[in-house]
Amino acid sequence: MTLSPLSRGAVTLIVGAAGGLAFFLLNLPLPWVLGSLAASAFVTQVSGFQPTLPPSWRSYSMVAIGNMLGTGFTQDVVARSGTWVFSPIAMSLLSVGFGVFAYVIFRHWGGMERNTALFAAMPGGLSVVSMLAEDYRTEVNRVVLCHTARLVVLLVSAPIVIQMISGIDLADANRAAYAHPEAIDPLNHSILALAAVVSWFIASRMRLPSAMLLLPLLTSALLHATGLLTVHVPLVLSTLAQIVIEASVGARFASYTMIQIFRDGWLAALVGIFLAYLPGGAPELGVVALALLIDPAMVAAHHVLRVFLIVAILPVLASWAGERKTRPF
Repeated sequence: MTLSPLSRGAVTLIVGAAGGLAFFLLNLPLPWVLGSLAASAFVTQVSGFQPTLPPSWRSYSMVAIGNMLGTGFTQDVVARSGTWVFSPIAMSLLSVGFGVFAYVIFRHWGGMERNTALFAAMPGGLSVVSMLAEDYRTEVNRVVLCHTARLVVLLVSAPIVIQMISGIDLADANRAAYAHPEAIDPLNHSILALAAVVSWFIASRMRLPSAMLLLPLLTSALLHATGLLTVHVPLVLSTLAQIVIEASVGARFASYTMIQIFRDGWLAALVGIFLAYLPGGAPELGVVALALLIDPAMVAAHHVLRVFLIVAILPVLASWAGERKTRPF
C-alpha cells in the first residue's frame, strides 16, 4: 500500500515519538532527541517502511526551535554578552583549521573529488551546506551522509561528555523540566506565537539559508532582550519540535545501505570528534542546549555566526574547487 506524504509523515512522527517515550520511561538522557533519532534510523534499516517527513514540518519545527533559542537572550544575558568576545573568535579560527583538516581526510582517505570533500568538510550547517551543494558538481548524497553521521556522533557524545565534566545527572535534569512546566500566559504567549507566525511568513519568502531558524531566533531574542517578553515556548510544542527535528535526522539513513554508511560514516564520525567545539546542526544542537539547561543564548550566538561564515565563504571556495552547475532558465 502506498502512503500519502501526510500519512507517511504521521507514521514517521509516531515512530519518533515512540522512541522518545521509550527513552523517557527508561530515564535516559535527552529522550526526545536521542530516542526519536534512534527509532527513526532503526526503522529505516530493519523494515520496508521508509520514514519521511514533509519538508514544511521541519520548517515549522525550525521556527519553534528558533523561538526557543531566542528566549535565552534575556536582559541579564545581553548585559554579560561581552564576556563572549574571545569565544566566537576562537570558534571562527578553529572552523578554518578543522575545515582544512576534514577536507584532507575526506579527499585522501575518503577518495572524494574536490568539491564533494569541500562541502563534506564544512563545520556543520547541514541544511545550508546541502542546499549550496545542489548548485555545484558534488556527490550530494555523500555530503549529506557525512554531515548526518557526524551530527549523530555529536548528539550522542555531547551529553556524555557534558555529564562527565559537570557531574550533572542529565536524565534528572530533563525530567525536572516536565515536573514544573511554565504556566501559560494567554497574552504573552499569544504575542510570542504571533511573532513566530510573522517570522515564518517573512522567512518563507527569503532566499537566505536557514532563514526559518535565524529570523524567528532574532525576533524572539529582540523581544526578550528588551524585556517585552519573558515567557518560553510551551513544553508540549518544544517536545514536538524535538521529535520532528530528530526523526528527520534518523530518516535520512533511509536512502543508504549499510555499506555506504560504513564507507563514509566512520570518517565522518572521526571528523565529528575533532569538530566537537563547533558541531553545527543549529536546530539539533540548540535542542541539546535547551534540554541540558546550557545557556541557549551563547549557543545560539555561536551558531548564527557560524552559519553566516559558511554562507559567505563556501561559495567562494566552491567556485575555486570546481565548476558551478548550469541551470536552465
